[in-house]
Amino acid sequence: MKYKEKIKAFGRWLLRAARWVMKPVVEDFNFFLAMWFINCGVTWGYLVGCFYLDNNWDHGLRCLALGTFVSYFLTLGLHMSRKRTIRIAYKSIIYFLVIMLEATYIFVNLNFEMGIGARMFTLLAETNKGEASEFISTYAFATPSLVTYGIVVAIIIVVALAERLRKWLDKAAHNKVMKIVLTVLLLPFILCGAYYSHNYVRMAICKHSKDLSNWVADFGTNALDNVSSVIYSFSYLSTSKADVAQAIEVARKVYKTPIEITEPDSLNVVMVFGESYIKSHASLYGYKLNTTPYLIKERNRGNLIVFNDMVTPYNATSQVQKNFFSLNDMTKNEFWYEKPMFATVFRHAGYKVFIWDMQREYQKTELYTITVNAFLYNDSIAKLSYDEMSSIPFKYDGQMIADFKDHSKVPPGKYNLYIFHLKGQHVNPQYRYPKGKGFAVFTADSIHRSEPWLTKEMKSYIAHYDNATLYNDAVMKSIFDIWRDKNTVVIYLPDHGDEAYDFRDHCGRQGGTRADPDYFHCDNDVPFMVWCSDTFIANHPEMVQQMRDAVDRKGISLDVSIMLLRLAGIKTQYYDASRDISSPQYKSKKRIVYDRYDYDEVVNKAKEKPKSKK
Repeated sequence: MKYKEKIKAFGRWLLRAARWVMKPVVEDFNFFLAMWFINCGVTWGYLVGCFYLDNNWDHGLRCLALGTFVSYFLTLGLHMSRKRTIRIAYKSIIYFLVIMLEATYIFVNLNFEMGIGARMFTLLAETNKGEASEFISTYAFATPSLVTYGIVVAIIIVVALAERLRKWLDKAAHNKVMKIVLTVLLLPFILCGAYYSHNYVRMAICKHSKDLSNWVADFGTNALDNVSSVIYSFSYLSTSKADVAQAIEVARKVYKTPIEITEPDSLNVVMVFGESYIKSHASLYGYKLNTTPYLIKERNRGNLIVFNDMVTPYNATSQVQKNFFSLNDMTKNEFWYEKPMFATVFRHAGYKVFIWDMQREYQKTELYTITVNAFLYNDSIAKLSYDEMSSIPFKYDGQMIADFKDHSKVPPGKYNLYIFHLKGQHVNPQYRYPKGKGFAVFTADSIHRSEPWLTKEMKSYIAHYDNATLYNDAVMKSIFDIWRDKNTVVIYLPDHGDEAYDFRDHCGRQGGTRADPDYFHCDNDVPFMVWCSDTFIANHPEMVQQMRDAVDRKGISLDVSIMLLRLAGIKTQYYDASRDISSPQYKSKKRIVYDRYDYDEVVNKAKEKPKSKK
């Protein structure tokens, strides 16, 4: 008998506890409903997709639990506010912040297929005032943006209705049957969400990017609730500082390692880092419009070696550059701050190192520390890595090359490494080439495509992109001409590709959220080429032949920095022949893009089945 009484007493306690937990929801049901609608709307869409695709249910339900808990937590804050003025102010602030957060998520998701996260903050940090105006002109009135505005208006209408119907909703929530229904449906999600909120604590104690990467691997690649995404982003900011601090220590250790140069002759190694170059828009790779006349001429002369199957793992400059400039091996889970920059190794070997960068920034803010420049131009790392750096901005890439040629103050040495980071075809390509100088060659009429969705404005954008590619070709010629009569090797590689209405109504980059070959071909297939002067060819016939034999190998762009060491004749512990695409000891590995997709598996599967209509 006592046992039954204890069970009943425990049951009554559970009911009281449930009523106590659910009281904020019942008392301010309209506010909770609005918060839940905004915070969990995307998750419901994700779960609908899971219903059709039958996958990732567990991740979707975890995110729904977190979104429900966040909505409950915000409602609890309102419930604890008793004064009318405080309640009005609280509601106004929370509605504004939550709606703006959701609007941002919808905007970047529809335009770029990525969520709120570290990558978005990184892209913002990398964008200067000129690029911001270009961004606005490109995307402010794009179709996805207009859809975003419509959805945001709908959200505001729903919120207004929830406030308008406050008394009716609160009365309905106080109904006994409705209380039971709300408790049964919501309480499990609230409690599970409270448990999963320990992920926020895990994020807060992360020390390095590797820790955050492990968190993503455990929780899931898509934190669908915006609160998780924002907390993750700010955790990324704090860990980035620790990453740079470790990178400084790694750079200092380079000077304690044995190293030598095996090249007897004087040598110039030129690394040209391009930007937003769609491989399929280069006539060098079969594009119908002649966008690379100089490169084709150099190939026909036998000086240019063109590789056919190079892939970049990301479509964000910062992610690519950090891992490219570093000699880390991503297949071994090495992060960029755990290995030194190739420039540091070159300088330790005795090379003079010059870097001219079109995208170098000056304003160092907290947000700025997450960009690649906080790594490349950290004062301590720069002193160990460069002899001279560019100091002024330029409008066009050709101006930067001319400035280097005419105004470089440090005389070259016997061995020299020159690094050029171009603007290429970045963001809005119509601003990437000078008009009236033989580069405004292509117009909308030059684009002979007939897709029904392709407008004249879109064709004009494509023409601008092709003109920017033509200008890039001329910039490369100007670089070749500087060192044509010297023992020189020039490597060209862009950070990533882009989209220019190549297969759908979209320009720019998407977020790497789909395993789709069309996306990969635009964003991840990149041109890669090596130009050798006649002197270099004569001095290194075996190495040049090995490069020519390697043009059809499958490569990953981040390993090109390893290849630079061999071309420079540098003997160091950081060189790994199995990663050097030009070496006979090269070993092809899985090419993982966006940290999760096997590039070749996705592309090969698409080749095996009929192409679907977009």
